[in-house]
Amino acid sequence: MNDELISIIVPVYKVEKYLERCVNSILLQTYKNLEIILVDDGSPDDSGKMCEELAKTDSRIVVYHKENGGLSDARNFGVEKARGKYIGFVDSDDYIHENMYQHLYETIKTNNIDIAECNVTRVYGNKEKPHYAGEEFCNILRVDEYIKEYLSMEKVYGSVWCKLISSDIAKKLKFPVGKYYEDMFYNYDLFKVIDKIAITSKCYYYYYIRENSITTEKYSSKQIDIIEILNTINDYILKEYPQFSEESFIRLTYAYLSTFNHLIVDNNYKNYPEFIELREYFKNNFSKILKSSKAAKELKISVLILNVNIKLYRYLYKKYKSRTILNK
Repeated sequence: MNDELISIIVPVYKVEKYLERCVNSILLQTYKNLEIILVDDGSPDDSGKMCEELAKTDSRIVVYHKENGGLSDARNFGVEKARGKYIGFVDSDDYIHENMYQHLYETIKTNNIDIAECNVTRVYGNKEKPHYAGEEFCNILRVDEYIKEYLSMEKVYGSVWCKLISSDIAKKLKFPVGKYYEDMFYNYDLFKVIDKIAITSKCYYYYYIRENSITTEKYSSKQIDIIEILNTINDYILKEYPQFSEESFIRLTYAYLSTFNHLIVDNNYKNYPEFIELREYFKNNFSKILKSSKAAKELKISVLILNVNIKLYRYLYKKYKSRTILNK
């Protein structure tokens, strides 16, 4: 099996503390034929200088500096510059297992497909939690089968950084500039251009959850973007894959709940215009959620408390959210 060039795109912005760990994990890959593209997205700290210093240590590292345009813009820039037969993405505060790209590449070549996806380990402080901890698997799925798994969130994490993608496909797609939850928008476009995808149980991507991003991040109305894209996906599924309508409804409900949870941490949560929209969703779909065989018990309990007493729900969420972050 010839080792074709893989381009790995790493957007860089205000990650002095994490960048070296990230890049070193890529340099240590057992798959050696790599092009490591560091895109300094106008970082105001010394991250750009760190990129240049890291490039001196290994000829596979290529550095680009650009004006700040956000994560999607940096990824799109990297894709344009990529020379590889396959393209992967790593966020600069995360890191990867040494076998990740060897595993994904071999899975693609063995099964004659264009895209493979591994699983994720979430890291919070000194704690690690695999997204999937069941029996090992490597499944080749049709796009409809993948969509079902994507909606269930059980075996598939779904983020772009779990994937290795043929450049023929990756160069046709764009990340949405100015949107939150850009991976979901990307996946929606991906659904429409692939026939098959491999998913594996190997939790080879380490998603680092920064403590301050959980405890101090303020709510932004841009977080409603997750509802926009999942409503779009829901409409698409109702039209193309109606057999998954209930799974899609529950995935959409989780998006509404996640957005609501971000909102109510803010002391001025009632002043946001989307507060009413979010509340109305749970009121209007209360019975449907409780009756759904696809809804987890925890979701039903959350929606029940939310509808009965929002102040109690807010108190409980704020009290327990930091304890349960790895269980999301």
